[in-house]
Amino acid sequence: MHVKKISPSILVAGLTLTTITAASETRLKPDVVASSSSSILLPLANEFKDNISLQDYWYSEKYDGIRAYWNGDMFYTRQGKPIVAPHWFIESMPSIALDGELWAGRGQFNHVQKTVLDTKPNTEDWKNIQFMVFDLASSRERYATRYMDLKSLLHGMKSINIQLVKQYPISSHSELDKVLDTIEHSNGEGIMLRNIHSFFLSGRSDDLLKVKSYEDDEAIVIGYKSGNGKYKGKVGSLWVKWKEGKTFYLGSGLSDQLREDPPALGSVVNFRFNGLTHTGLPRFARFTKQRTDI
Repeated sequence: MHVKKISPSILVAGLTLTTITAASETRLKPDVVASSSSSILLPLANEFKDNISLQDYWYSEKYDGIRAYWNGDMFYTRQGKPIVAPHWFIESMPSIALDGELWAGRGQFNHVQKTVLDTKPNTEDWKNIQFMVFDLASSRERYATRYMDLKSLLHGMKSINIQLVKQYPISSHSELDKVLDTIEHSNGEGIMLRNIHSFFLSGRSDDLLKVKSYEDDEAIVIGYKSGNGKYKGKVGSLWVKWKEGKTFYLGSGLSDQLREDPPALGSVVNFRFNGLTHTGLPRFARFTKQRTDI
């Protein structure tokens, strides 16, 4: 493994860089994730609930990009698929395991997905990509300490390709609502809350929470419904299968281009909705994007 030079005077969570790098190599060797069935064990978010006490949480913006694990040598998706980044992008990263999001700005998910998942990286497209880092994956410390160590580590780096995701304390639910409203009105996706006392553990828990004014989920395309009127001869809506085998038509949010060239059968698509109907189906469901990183 190629280890880049970082000053040995930097300590992360009370560990030497040698120890952390070794832990990174043990945690995720390239041959471990070579199979598409080998998912990376990362912390995953639960939905925010109003009864959550905010005094133990920091908030940050939720980025609409591709979740990425950097093992000190290479990027991987959460599903364990290698991400082929340009050499110059790789060289700008530290040799410590990091958890973050490959992102290109608000509303640019399609660009990120196309760029990041291309097996032949396009240098010009990658110039718009940043690795937004929110956790130090090799550390055994609690999040408050991990964040401060991460802040110290990235402060000395001059690369514009890697950025720290800033965390802020939150004092009340009313303040959280105001921040969420500001982010969503600026075309942002929402807010992430991190428990400052939590350890870096895999799986879903209330240590990591996502806050949005809507719900979202994924479904599988199993068919199509023909369009009418101006959409005659095109796809009017996608017939999708949701959790527990529930099916429904998803048409709102489809662009003219997608109606002409819809996602293939078996594709995974994202949609937003506002609660459930009395039959348990998503209310006001609207298509947001197709997932090709799964």
